[in-house]
Amino acid sequence: MTHARSACVLILLAAVGCTSTNGTDEKPEPLKPAAAVSPAARQPAPVTPPPLDAGSGESTAGQHGPARGNAVFPYTAGTRGKALTVAVSCRGRGGVEVRLPVPHADFRLACGSGDSAVTYHQLALPAAHRAGSVRVTAPSGITWAVTVGRSDPAAEDRATATG
Repeated sequence: MTHARSACVLILLAAVGCTSTNGTDEKPEPLKPAAAVSPAARQPAPVTPPPLDAGSGESTAGQHGPARGNAVFPYTAGTRGKALTVAVSCRGRGGVEVRLPVPHADFRLACGSGDSAVTYHQLALPAAHRAGSVRVTAPSGITWAVTVGRSDPAAEDRATATG
């Protein structure tokens, strides 16, 4: 039993000795944390509605997001002869399905787990100037954002856009 008490006293003295300031009034310096990696450096950029190029004549008709799961949102009417541009950004496992009932168009987009994937679709269809809605179907684990706009159709599509 004497050995156990002696060991406790030695441990106690060693612990006190480690925190001693050697009789001075100086306070010990606080421990500095190791250099941490900033949370922004580890996180990919947020998913936002993709920008359109206003300098090349593209104009925005509607935007939605960032969002998860399914959603429907409207876009405004535009000038006859312009193409409908749909830009989609998404991140997560799986993909999103985008439907535009007015011009009767739909497409799927695979999403990645790193930086968000951005895809631009130009639809030079006769009904592209009309107002409409976008229906996005996506699993809840995917973050997505959409921009709908109008632009000049590509040269090979101009004949169909004005029809």
